Amino acid sequence: MRERIAPWLPAIFCGVLSLITVVTDVVGRAMNGTVDAGLSTFLCFLPMCFFFVGVMLKNLRDENRVLKRRLDEAMPVQNQG
Repeated sequence: MRERIAPWLPAIFCGVLSLITVVTDVVGRAMNGTVDAGLSTFLCFLPMCFFFVGVMLKNLRDENRVLKRRLDEAMPVQNQG
């Protein structure tokens, strides 16, 4: 189950962050008329979206490197001459 959800975690986090921001803005406007009440939350957690995507790309790059190494070990290069 973890392997199925892992690629989507950055998108899920971004969606939840956007939802928190929208709800905070709506509540802030309704309670005391404050505009952009959730903007600070959004800006503080925005780097986490990029961090999660970076971790996912690093894991894919590492997996690709391991698979290439295993493929090279399984099929050695043959000399043509």
